[in-house]
Amino acid sequence: MEIPDHPVVEIDLSAIASNWQNACHVFRGAHLGAVLKNDAYGLGASRIAPCLVELGCRNFWVAQFAEGVALREILGAEQSRIYVLHGSGRHSLHDHAAHGLIPVLACLDEVLLASAEASRLGERYRVAIHLDTGLSRLGLDRTQVEVLVEQPHRLDGLIVDAWVTQLMRFDDPRSAECFDQRERFIRWTELLPRADRSLAASTALFTDSSWHFDHARIGSALFGVETAPGFLRNYRPAVTLTAPVLRVQSVPAGTQVGYSGMFKTTAPAMLATLAIGYGDGLPVSLANQGQVFIGGIAAPIVGGISMGLITIDVTRCEPNLVRAGTRAEIYGRHQPLHQLAQAAGISPNALLVPTASLATRVYHTAIAELSQGNEA
Repeated sequence: MEIPDHPVVEIDLSAIASNWQNACHVFRGAHLGAVLKNDAYGLGASRIAPCLVELGCRNFWVAQFAEGVALREILGAEQSRIYVLHGSGRHSLHDHAAHGLIPVLACLDEVLLASAEASRLGERYRVAIHLDTGLSRLGLDRTQVEVLVEQPHRLDGLIVDAWVTQLMRFDDPRSAECFDQRERFIRWTELLPRADRSLAASTALFTDSSWHFDHARIGSALFGVETAPGFLRNYRPAVTLTAPVLRVQSVPAGTQVGYSGMFKTTAPAMLATLAIGYGDGLPVSLANQGQVFIGGIAAPIVGGISMGLITIDVTRCEPNLVRAGTRAEIYGRHQPLHQLAQAAGISPNALLVPTASLATRVYHTAIAELSQGNEA
């Protein structure tokens, strides 16, 4: 296989499989679903979803209707459920049902419109309903929940598949706010028609079974992304991002590096230019922050983040190790993704999704077979 002269994201499908099986071992509820929004966090749903199906996954979560349609085409007509997290939007319940999708209705207006459509067509449609227990983003608040409790006919024509909520502190499910949300979720759903309850995402799944309820959703942890250090157990990082060296140069002390001389060497140094930048999803906040690895040796980022280039200090690397074409690890085995994200001041997924989406994908399977993704 020809080595690309641009960023490559390597995706270990066996690690994803191991993480899924680990989550299944931990989970004590009835249904565990895989979150594949944003094309499986930029990693390619067309390759990842079939692998999960082989492992027994039958529940999937996406963000938008178009994602759901694309995933249904991948999965086919088999007995799998696809939930659309952003509500019904401009698409009818009939449209969702035609593609085997279950909208997670995002507000009371959507619930009322859905019930009216079902009554008008004389059909019963399967939906999930989002409850806003404290995140103040999507879902029915307390007053709107009371409407459904006091006026149950507002759900006529709808088969409520699940009540869904989202924790406001996903990185700390043991916080007081999350305990309050959990208790609120329990109180509300006890008053509403019986349906599966879904609260736990990746971090809460690995807390304890009191957070599990009926249906949990695993996204970040599936790909070995640690959004809350200390919670994940027995997971395997599944993603490595690399970029090639374009030029290596020896410079004296006092050399200015990057636009406006953002960095100045204080001693003689060996610098390397990498083919990656903000046009490849790398945050500009990494200017003079963080590091990458070459041959297992840390190389600090010096200067700014250009559209397609960064400069690193490779003075500590073996002289013969770094040359044009050598690939540097941006994140992966030597530097977990969450560590580089921390240096950039962003969440791990805010780094993963754009960099993985824009890089060439290379998949490693359990039998060490290599194949290229949709951009190769």
